[in-house]
Amino acid sequence: MLTYYCPHCWHTLDGEVAVCPYCGYDLSAFEALPYTQKLIYALHHPIPERRVIAAQVLGELGAREALPAFEVLLDELQGDQYDYYLLRAVLEATARIPDPRRVVLLRRAAHHPTDLIARLAQDLLAQVEGSEGLQPPHQPLRGIAGEED
Repeated sequence: MLTYYCPHCWHTLDGEVAVCPYCGYDLSAFEALPYTQKLIYALHHPIPERRVIAAQVLGELGAREALPAFEVLLDELQGDQYDYYLLRAVLEATARIPDPRRVVLLRRAAHHPTDLIARLAQDLLAQVEGSEGLQPPHQPLRGIAGEED
């Protein structure tokens, strides 16, 4: 048996409804959306594997329009909401999107409170910066006592 969800509020629905009885979202409007926008909605799907797949496909498509949604997830998925697999998929997808904003997002992710995510972002950032011939942001050298050299 198939389970249907409202792509706006993610409540379970009967398969034959045209409007979500919980939030009033017009489901026919969802059908008219471009594929990438549907994938961006799927980043909040209640089934975790669907979220990961959506992020991976957005990266494969090079979907620039996904970067703002990826940024929101990076901010949201901390503490109790932490989901390593989704964050990993988001960062790997970000690195694949040919847009200068990806560097900014990866630099932010390099300071994520979770060490695994921060390290992954640093590795991806090094790959992206190396492939684009970018220089990392300048940071003054500091001596042992913290004074600038």
